[in-house]
Amino acid sequence: MAGSLPLLAQTAAAQADLVVPNTYQNFKRGTVHSLHPERRIVNVVWEDLGRVKMRAADLVTNYSSLKEGQVVDYQWYDYLDFMIAKKTPQSEAQAKALLAQGARLEGIPGAQERIKLWSMSGMVTRVDAASGTIFIINASNGRPEDPSPDSGEVIQMPPVQSAAGKQALQTLKPGDLVTTVWSQQTAIKATIIR
Repeated sequence: MAGSLPLLAQTAAAQADLVVPNTYQNFKRGTVHSLHPERRIVNVVWEDLGRVKMRAADLVTNYSSLKEGQVVDYQWYDYLDFMIAKKTPQSEAQAKALLAQGARLEGIPGAQERIKLWSMSGMVTRVDAASGTIFIINASNGRPEDPSPDSGEVIQMPPVQSAAGKQALQTLKPGDLVTTVWSQQTAIKATIIR
């Protein structure tokens, strides 16, 4: 879904079934750092990754049993880019449509809710093609962070993973205005160890 798609293709893409493939599924043990029950958020500390913020999907039926300091085995999905595009009125409209739609997880039966997507747009300050990373000056509400990053703050985006995203990344340079849409890191199972 690169920024060069014509409007008709963008509209069709926004109506397509958005799927986070199993290749982004992870299994990892970590310690609960904090919880935000109003949005089913769990912040987990892993020795190798540091602190990671995830949303607990409806499949995490024991969310109310999670407590700070517990060691928990998580089954979770990482970020996936659904749109990396130069900012235009059309790409902004497409981003809104994607956010409203949400995504589903590949091959996960029983999930009633869609995976939440978030968007951030702003000016590109740096493109690291080797790692698939872009840095932007935030110009939006920047979920999933709460509170949002301040407008004007330089944000390192998650690594671009999709083929379309990598193709779009090749067209970006510092100074370009960009719109991005990502899946939120999402836990689908939490097994309390101790």
